[in-house]
This record gives sequence, structure tokens and C-alpha cells, in this order.
Amino acid sequence: MMKEHLQSIIGVELYAIIGFLIFFIFFIMVTVHTIRMDKSRVRRLSEIPLEDEFRTNQE
Repeated sequence: MMKEHLQSIIGVELYAIIGFLIFFIFFIMVTVHTIRMDKSRVRRLSEIPLEDEFRTNQE
């Protein structure tokens, strides 16, 4: 049923291509941002969960 309904829509394959391109471009942008991120900031962000746990245990 769904297949027949989707086949009746003109240009339905365009939606899949656009969706894939949006996902792929977003994925590439996040990857580039992560690679270019300042290493000291990454180290600080990675310690956040440990700092919170350390403060809780001290109290």
C-alpha cells in the first residue's frame, strides 16, 4: 500500500536525495568542527563528568 502511494507522487525520489544530502552535509560539518576544535577545550569538556562526580563525593 505504501509503495503504491509513494509511486503516485511525482518526483518522490528527489525527497530521498535531498534528505541524504542534508544528512551528509551536516555529518561532514560536525566532523570538520570536531577536528578543528581546540584541544584544550576538548580536554576540559572531557573532564566535566569527572569534576561533577568528584564534587558530589567530597560533600
